[in-house]
Amino acid sequence: VTDDMKTKNQPKEESQVIKAAPKAAGPSKSAFSKRGPKGEPKKELQKDINWMVENYDGERVVMDDAEMKQLVVILNCRNTTVHIPNKVKSICVDSCEKVNVLCQDVISAVELVNCDRCQMQALGKVVAVAIDKCDGVNVWLSKASVNAEITASKSSEMNVTIPDPDGKEEDGDLIEIAIPEQFVSRVVGKKLKTEVSGIYSG
Repeated sequence: VTDDMKTKNQPKEESQVIKAAPKAAGPSKSAFSKRGPKGEPKKELQKDINWMVENYDGERVVMDDAEMKQLVVILNCRNTTVHIPNKVKSICVDSCEKVNVLCQDVISAVELVNCDRCQMQALGKVVAVAIDKCDGVNVWLSKASVNAEITASKSSEMNVTIPDPDGKEEDGDLIEIAIPEQFVSRVVGKKLKTEVSGIYSG
């Protein structure tokens, strides 16, 4: 081994550890979770079935033309109230923030997905409400909708408000109930038994 091949005699820059090239800056986590408009506001009927209500901010939208066979999809809206006065097949609220939905009768279900601080108020009869990956949802059920099935997953700060069954209808007494988001599971024999956490009792 000649002197110039020995490590101690190598040029200093070659003996240094090569650093990895910095990664290109990608979208932050908050960018993915951002709710609200992503373009120009529009309301259009697609294929005679889907009403698309998109990118509204700080407005009131009335869906007078929606019909029983149609779906209403409310997408990327913020600080907006959407009123659906007619009976429709279903309603989906997706990636919205501070959106209020007032609906009459819904045949299938009302779905809220990826939403923050949104409210849904049933003025007529709603049979099912599905909440997925949402924070701060309040569901207002009319007397005709108190038996609606509410399904929730990966969500927090959810409440359902119903007319007080012991109060007088003309007084408009309401009860607000927290929708459980914490559960306790135990192994019982060969099965898992899951119950609502005791913090929701009483």
